[in-house]
Amino acid sequence: MKQDKRFIILSGPSCAGKGPLQDAVNRFYRGLLMARPVLCHSRPPRTDKKKPEIHEVHGKHFYFLPPALISSFQDNPNFAASMVRSDWQAIDLLQVDDILKGNDLVFAEVFHTFGEILQSRLSSRDLTLCSVFLLPLPPDTEDNVIVDTMKQKLAERGTDEEPKLSERAESAPKEMRSAFSYTHRVLNLATEDNTNEWGEFGTLGGKKGERKIQTMNDLGNNAKWLVETFVKIVKGSIPPLGPDEPYLSF
Repeated sequence: MKQDKRFIILSGPSCAGKGPLQDAVNRFYRGLLMARPVLCHSRPPRTDKKKPEIHEVHGKHFYFLPPALISSFQDNPNFAASMVRSDWQAIDLLQVDDILKGNDLVFAEVFHTFGEILQSRLSSRDLTLCSVFLLPLPPDTEDNVIVDTMKQKLAERGTDEEPKLSERAESAPKEMRSAFSYTHRVLNLATEDNTNEWGEFGTLGGKKGERKIQTMNDLGNNAKWLVETFVKIVKGSIPPLGPDEPYLSF
C-alpha cells in the first residue's frame, strides 16, 4: 500500500455531535466519507419503534455476532476488538485493507476505546491513522458537570430511556479522558441538540431540526467551523496535535 492511504476514525461521547457532523460532511463534501468498513457488534439489530419496517440489517449496518466470538478477536492481529460499554465491537482490518485497494481513505465512527487499540494494530501497516475525538466540553471539566450536562443533552435528544441514558452519561468522563490517545481533539460548541447551529442535521426532543440547510453558510458559525476543520483534518491539512496542544476550538 502507498503511504498516502488514510484510515480516519471519529469518536466522542453520545450527543457530542458526531451525527450532524457526518450528515453535513456527506451533504457538502460528497464521497469523502463514503468508503466505510462494516463493524462487528454483539448487540441485536435495532428496530425503529415508530416505524417497525425500518431496522438494522446484518452485513449492512453491522455484522451482528455473538459476544464470545467478537471477544475472541482480541488475540487476532487482523482485528481491533473492544468492549463498548456492555457490548462488544470489532473492526476487521483485512476488510479495511481491501477497501483501501480502491480508495485512498477509509472512514469509521468508533467507540473511544478503539483509538489506542488501532494505533497499536495499524503500526505495522503502510497507512496513516488519523483519529479525531469530538469533545462536548473541555477535557478538564469536572466529572459531575460532564455527567449532568450529558444527561440533559441525552434527555433532550429523546432517543434513549433509562438505564441506557444514565449509562451513556456516566461513561462520558472516562471517554473524554481517552481523547489524548487520539491524533486530533476538537472542542465542539455545536453539539447535536443545538438545532440553531445544525438546523435539519440536529436533533432535539427526538425530532430533527426544521430549518433546511442548503449551503454551508446556512449552518451556525460553530457548526460551520467544525465541518471545515474536520474536513481539513481528514485531508491531512491539519497535522496531529502535540502534547502542548490540548484541543482545537473555534
